[in-house]
Formats: sequence, C-alpha cells, structure tokens
Amino acid sequence: MTFGHEGPLSKESEQELMHQLVAGDEDAVRALYARFGRSVYSMGVRLLGSNEGAEELTQDVFLAAWRKGSRFDASRGRLSTWLMAIAHNMAVDRLRHDRGAARPALVLMDEVPEPPAGDDEEVVILERDRARRALACLSPAERHLLCQAYFLGWTAREIGEADGIPLGTVKTRLRTALIKLRTAGAAEARAAARIGEGGSA
Repeated sequence: MTFGHEGPLSKESEQELMHQLVAGDEDAVRALYARFGRSVYSMGVRLLGSNEGAEELTQDVFLAAWRKGSRFDASRGRLSTWLMAIAHNMAVDRLRHDRGAARPALVLMDEVPEPPAGDDEEVVILERDRARRALACLSPAERHLLCQAYFLGWTAREIGEADGIPLGTVKTRLRTALIKLRTAGAAEARAAARIGEGGSA
C-alpha cells in the first residue's frame, strides 16, 4: 500500500501505515514524516521556543512512534491526534525538566478534564456535569476538533495540516462548534437558575 501526501488517510490506511512503520518499512517512515513532521515541528517551536529544541523534539516523537506503533489503534482516534499528543507530552516534560516549572500535562481526553478540587466540591461537580451535557450537543468530529484546539493547544493551521483539511474549513467548523457549545451552555445555565429558584428545568 502506498500513502500519498494529499488528503486525509482512512482509518484502515492509518493502521496499515503504522503496521508498516513498526515493520521497519522505509517508505512508511518517509510517508509518516512527510504528513506529520511539519505539524510536530511547529508545535515544538511554539512550546519550546527554539528551532533546535523543535528539531530534537520532532526526531524523538517519530522515534517514539516507531517504538510504540503497535499500540496505535485507529478505531480509537486519528493518527495525527496520537502523534501530537506524544509531542505535547514530551514538550511539557522537557519544560518541566529544563525550567523546573510545575506545569500541568495537557493530554488528549474524550471528556472535559477533571478540574482541581476546590473548597466547594459540589459546585465543581455541577459545573463539570453541565459542561459535559453541553459537549453532548456536538458531533464526535466537532468534539475532536475542540479537543485538538483547546486541550492540545493546536492552531487552526496545524489542525488543517494534520487532518488534511483546508484552513478556512477548520476555522468555520471551529466557529460553528463554539457557537453550538455556547448556546448549549447558556441553556444549561438558565435551567440551573430556574431549578435554584424553585422552578423546573
């Protein structure tokens, strides 16, 4: 199987690409790097702040992809997301090591991340529940897009390059998803206010 550099790959093609990578196929290595190298490098520059650090990160990410390739499961998510999550976590680890900063490791999650425990845990639980119900109004593709943009910190350009989607389309889909999310969130807030006043949802 050959893998062109234009357009997104199917789940089956992504799985086959990783099988070939693990087997040591040089064409698979070149195809993987051609498709995702620029996005990984761009994230490295943004997070680490230097070209040298980004180049080293990019090499380490693709080495990790080869070592961990057998763990990739196309049925659970896109190859681009898997690679960029590896890149993000590696970059955060380096920042912690180099600067000694207590930085939270942002990883890809299917749901809203758990917030830190506060003084009023009941409020925290209610807010998280409302957020999850609001996210339920989005399609899986829209949730995936928001996860890339806000949980992983990708730019619209990086999302487009990784998933083979035109930049304008990414921006439009993000804007639509955010509008839907805000509308659902406002409805949840109104319902909560009515309940708090002794009314009904």
